[in-house]
Amino acid sequence: MPYILLVIGAAIGLFGLYKFFVSATPKQISSFLLATVFFILCIALLFMAVTGRLPAAIALLLALWPIGLAWWKARHSPVKPKPVQPLHMTRSEALEILGLSDSATAEDIEDAYKRLIVKVHPDQQGSDWMAAKLNEARDLLLK
Repeated sequence: MPYILLVIGAAIGLFGLYKFFVSATPKQISSFLLATVFFILCIALLFMAVTGRLPAAIALLLALWPIGLAWWKARHSPVKPKPVQPLHMTRSEALEILGLSDSATAEDIEDAYKRLIVKVHPDQQGSDWMAAKLNEARDLLLK
């Protein structure tokens, strides 16, 4: 009979965990797992201390200290700001992107743009960033 109650309790607990993990955010899951690990370590240290293995419990705590300290520093380190990119490109940068010289005509600009956009367009497994740069270069040179 006690085993049946244990199985029923475990099933209810697993169902509750399932419901939590389905509806929880990644931050909540991370916090839950951290709290679980901390709780298990506390219970293990308490068990070792009660059973007369206090020196082993202290040694375990000291062995885990560098890991916890590294985790704490990584979690609480200041966030480095992203480098600021210039808002607009210069005429020389636009000409370089399209592979043109200073004496390029509007027709040359359109031809170079069409030739390059076919290669880097996102619909052709290209780069969104490069397509945006080509568009910006063409717009700048045609104004």
